Amino acid sequence: MSKAKNPRPRKPAQSGADAPDIQGEGNYDATRRYDKDVSDFAKSGKVDEAARAAQPRGAKEAEELRRAEQVGRSHSKGEDEGMDVDDDEGDTLTRR
Repeated sequence: MSKAKNPRPRKPAQSGADAPDIQGEGNYDATRRYDKDVSDFAKSGKVDEAARAAQPRGAKEAEELRRAEQVGRSHSKGEDEGMDVDDDEGDTLTRR
């Protein structure tokens, strides 16, 4: 018995600038850039300022955000068991 030959020969692996983005399990370069940006932002001292700027600007906006969160949670499979929920509104505060 003879072995059947592969009709398409394998292409050599690409590296460097010619290599395509790795997809499927994720884009590794984009993940590294994101992780670095998050780390840099956390170290920048601007987190509290950004958190204050992101707060609702009034009761109407706060209610809209609460309703939007409820809609989002209604599609959820449940809470992450590794998270602590600290208040009546269900805001996630810390990871256990």
